[in-house]
Formats: sequence, structure tokens, C-alpha cells
Amino acid sequence: MAVQSNFLGSVTVSGDEAKALTRKLLNGRGTRAAIASAENGRKLALSFAKRGSVVIKLKPSRETVKDLG
Repeated sequence: MAVQSNFLGSVTVSGDEAKALTRKLLNGRGTRAAIASAENGRKLALSFAKRGSVVIKLKPSRETVKDLG
């Protein structure tokens, strides 16, 4: 098996999968969702560094609101 993982979260990749992963990491492009998530993460990290805490406000999704009423 080329990809192995364990309950602690470490992953070992070898063979063709390792080559494909390396190519993807070096030349791949992030999706819009991944880029937005990274930007939000940076904001949270800066907030944590300044205040020592973060505030996360949850909004219901449009689908949830439609289902409720």
C-alpha cells in the first residue's frame, strides 16, 4: 500500500502517489474556498496573537433558513 496512516494522524506516502503529491504541492492552485479559508485563518491567528482569544460568530446557512420557514 502506498499511503499509510495511523490513529495519531501521521501519513506516509510512497511511490507514484508521493511523486503526484509533490507535483501537486509545487504546482497546484488552491480553490476559491481554500483561499478564503486561509484568509479567515490568518485573521483568526492575528486576533489570537493580539487578544489571546478569538470570537467566532456563526450564521445559519440559507438552506437552514429555508428549511425552517
